[in-house]
Amino acid sequence: LYIVCDHSRALIFLLGDGVVPSNSREGYFARLLVRRGLRALKDLNITYTLGDTVSFMIDQIREDYPEFFFNKGDILKLLKVEESRYRETLEKGRATVGKIATELTAAGKGFDVESLLELYDSHGLNPDVVQEFTNLPITIPDDFYARVAARHERPVAEPTKRIAISKELPTTKLRVYEDRRRRSFRAKVLAVEGEAVVLDQTFFYPEGGGQEADHGTIDEFEVYDVQRTGPTVLHFVRGDASRLHGKRVACAIDANRREALMRNHTATHIVLGAARKVLGNHIWQAGAHKAVDMARLDITHFDALTDAEFAKIEELANDQVLASRQVRAKFLARDLAERKFGFRLYQGGSVPGGELRVVEIPKWDVEACGGTHVARTSDVALIKLLRSTRIQDGVVRLEFAAGKAAFDAVRKQSEEVKQAAEIFGVSADQLVSTAERVVSEWKELRKLSQRSTDEQAAAKAREAVQTTRMAWPLVKQEVAEGVGFMMSMSKAIASEARATAILWAKAPNDVRLVVSRGPDVPVDVAEILQSVAPEFRGKGGGKPDFAQASFPNLDQARAAAERLERAIREKLGIPSG
Repeated sequence: LYIVCDHSRALIFLLGDGVVPSNSREGYFARLLVRRGLRALKDLNITYTLGDTVSFMIDQIREDYPEFFFNKGDILKLLKVEESRYRETLEKGRATVGKIATELTAAGKGFDVESLLELYDSHGLNPDVVQEFTNLPITIPDDFYARVAARHERPVAEPTKRIAISKELPTTKLRVYEDRRRRSFRAKVLAVEGEAVVLDQTFFYPEGGGQEADHGTIDEFEVYDVQRTGPTVLHFVRGDASRLHGKRVACAIDANRREALMRNHTATHIVLGAARKVLGNHIWQAGAHKAVDMARLDITHFDALTDAEFAKIEELANDQVLASRQVRAKFLARDLAERKFGFRLYQGGSVPGGELRVVEIPKWDVEACGGTHVARTSDVALIKLLRSTRIQDGVVRLEFAAGKAAFDAVRKQSEEVKQAAEIFGVSADQLVSTAERVVSEWKELRKLSQRSTDEQAAAKAREAVQTTRMAWPLVKQEVAEGVGFMMSMSKAIASEARATAILWAKAPNDVRLVVSRGPDVPVDVAEILQSVAPEFRGKGGGKPDFAQASFPNLDQARAAAERLERAIREKLGIPSG
């Protein structure tokens, strides 16, 4: 009971603060708590669900933590999804444990701690559940869950760009936030270290916060990268710029690149707000990158996006573009910013220092952010979502473009629709109905083709079975017609109650071999195939009545077929013929 209450309270804070149960980092800890809580409820044999206990406790702490009551729906939704996944895990668990137990028994081993840890980590099966699914003895260490947690304590280092500097360099006054429209300025060169030029002041934006650096020129030298190391900003140029040391130089920022980066960065904030509106308050930024032609945003979410969710996020994002909201950027003391906006400021992670630069789109999104932004959301012009991908458990990646890049993406799609319509010889507005008709006809033709293949394979199978003239007909053949024909033939032979098939055919990259048998044949063909295949560099498996394997070449498959035939004959008591 203590576990249920303790874990329920902890889950309120974890899920309420946006943690999504997953297989990594803090998400893994949340998943561990959910599953331990569910297990404890099962042991108590009561009808309450974990959602019931969490809901009750949210109501109890409502006055002290009103934000969790406000997010109650999202918290319970996350719990429901995780409970459903755990039930699916248990349904598959019996077969998984049974398979591993068979392998361990064959090797003369039992379930050691490492096996139990792997089952919990990879399949979500705790030792008590494993014990229910096997007769093998299991010893559960007292610190089992501590060992599980230790597996996930290794920090993942964020990739950083290495800057090799041989000496201490002077400080650069970074003025990029003073005037977002400034594209040219003059500065004094304080140092030149290889390709790196240090200025006394700069309006160039150094790479940071997921936003790529500005490009431009310093006098006639092309600036291809800008990086910040401590108080120094390094402008990397092409060529030997050592003669500029100590001189006043004319600096120009690539305006088109800067404006594209500004649009994509503001679009990232807009899309994050839209995702939160559509998917729920558990949405947090897990990573982001803002380039010139596109941007990507990684968000915490428990499932892949549906087409409807994807479309709604794009729609709401463009509603904000049309609303022409002001994009406010100002520096605030950390404690003041946190009191005013809460910890959702830290979407991109923690920010050092006692002062934060806060970028706010009123009533939509607010973040601690050091990037460059447009003045109003309408300056973004257009946002086009390109794709969404579930890149890992609990994280979805959104890729999108803004401004001209978004227009180019829309135009490209329009051109592709036009080209597809031309291929079908119809107008664009008739493309969908025409494509549906063509696909329907193609499916029908494929069915007819498959039916013809099945009929031919069945005829060949009948002939092969009749030719054997055995009490237990066994057909062993190389099938020249290909893998599909072989599968149909194998199925037809196995429809004969006492028949067995050993067939193989050449595939594009290997040779496939199948073994099937009728319902009255007392042989586990998967067991036999798994014992024979490795001798001939084959890999495969299956069920007692059907199994398949792949081999590197025909010679290996033929040799395996000979061995399989002998093994099956021995099992059935058929003399070698």
